[in-house]
Amino acid sequence: MPYKITKTDGKFRVTSPHGVRAKGTTKAKAQAQVRLMQGVEHGWKPTGRKGRRGAGTALMQGRSAKR
Repeated sequence: MPYKITKTDGKFRVTSPHGVRAKGTTKAKAQAQVRLMQGVEHGWKPTGRKGRRGAGTALMQGRSAKR
């Protein structure tokens, strides 16, 4: 679904064909909300938990992957 971010009076508004989703927000928050709505639209189910981190991430941070 197409989401649109428009600037009004120095603030940003997020709209979709079904109506306004956010108004009076910042640009970063508007972009984050569009990503969130697109993710939900494509099957992502929010659980309230952070994503799992793979072993590659631990190696890049200088820790052992066998923890």
